[in-house]
Amino acid sequence: MKNNQYFKKIGKFYHFLFLSVFSLLVLASCSKDNLTEENISNPPESGNLKKMGDLTVQKNVMILNDQSVASISNLNNQGITFSSVTAQTDSIKVGTVIVGTKVEGDHVNTILSKVTSISKTNNQLSVQTSSAKLEEFIYSGTISGIYDPSGKAPIQVDGKMVNYIPIENFISEDMNTKITAIESKNRSSQKSIILNRFNFDKTFPIPTQQVGPVTIASDIKVNGGFTPIIDYNITFSWGHLSDFKVNFIMDDLSLQSWANIQSSAGYTVSVTDYLNIPIAPIVLGPTGLILSPTIAAGPYLGAAATGKVQARLFDIGGKANFLVGINPDLNLDLIYKGGPDLNKLEGDLTAEVGIEAKGAVGLLFVTAPIANSGLRGRVSALSALGLQLIPDRKGTFDVKGKIQADMFYGFGVSPFRYEGTFPLFKKEYSIYHKELNF
Repeated sequence: MKNNQYFKKIGKFYHFLFLSVFSLLVLASCSKDNLTEENISNPPESGNLKKMGDLTVQKNVMILNDQSVASISNLNNQGITFSSVTAQTDSIKVGTVIVGTKVEGDHVNTILSKVTSISKTNNQLSVQTSSAKLEEFIYSGTISGIYDPSGKAPIQVDGKMVNYIPIENFISEDMNTKITAIESKNRSSQKSIILNRFNFDKTFPIPTQQVGPVTIASDIKVNGGFTPIIDYNITFSWGHLSDFKVNFIMDDLSLQSWANIQSSAGYTVSVTDYLNIPIAPIVLGPTGLILSPTIAAGPYLGAAATGKVQARLFDIGGKANFLVGINPDLNLDLIYKGGPDLNKLEGDLTAEVGIEAKGAVGLLFVTAPIANSGLRGRVSALSALGLQLIPDRKGTFDVKGKIQADMFYGFGVSPFRYEGTFPLFKKEYSIYHKELNF
């Protein structure tokens, strides 16, 4: 009898324990459901996402294959009509985000739309669409690459002349081949502006001086150039833009300078707007992401002299990088190729010769701006040529590489917005030293 009562007590205890644990699990489950609904930044379960190369997209995103694209008979901002239903398009539902690329002749059309309604007539499928939001399309991942203008030409995408960069897994090999053929055709016709090397050759006259009846004229000639390249890195997390870095690269950089100083002089001049470099917007496949760069550049000169100098100062080549981002950086890699070649040296000369540039890159999703970065910077060679006549006829010649810039940076849409302004960064290092004997 006592044993029966004992087992009844044990049974009640386990029954109570089971109900407590079950209630706790239910409450925990509800709590998680509420958290997920209220905080859209929480990542969905891994099974709900699709991995597309370096990007992870939302579960309802459909990348149209070539068969589905070929069946499109009508395409506009309000809807898409498929003349025949394919195995892929048959699974389109309200809420599906359709992504694709269609090439017709020399025209490229990108597709990025959210389905709002569906109708079928016989074997024809018509879907009404609206614009897709970024968070409805991309969940996480990175798009990165280098835009090198060499061998590139703008093409017509969605009715506008733009530069086009295909994104892996978002465009088929066949479509990419067709687009490459259009680029080649445009390049050979030379009807489009092609961003290539930026060159300059300018002589800066030093303000003349009057010595008695004689007018003394001096000048410094600057020759050089570079190829502008844009290295970009765009990162997404939880459906939002989380980082945006742009590296402005001055590739194949060259600088040469000749001085003809006839008397003491001090002079500084920069012509940043010497040339505005035209760059068409850069469309990143059918992702809806567009880079819109602007660059202007020109030669820079700062000179101070005591005496007379006639010389080829230097010939320099190399590369410079301006990285704009949360952690901005400057890098300079210059190689000394020649100089000085002296015809006359009486006194000292300090001359800074280089390239001054300003540029910016904006990032848009369809038409909405979501990031921007820019700089105003200078890459230069600072040469110092000095002569000591007494007691020894000796001199020195030093050249330093110098890079400096002001930068600004911003990405995201409020409340997920980050902005920063970075004051003048400077770096310099010695690239050449020579003892002169006369």
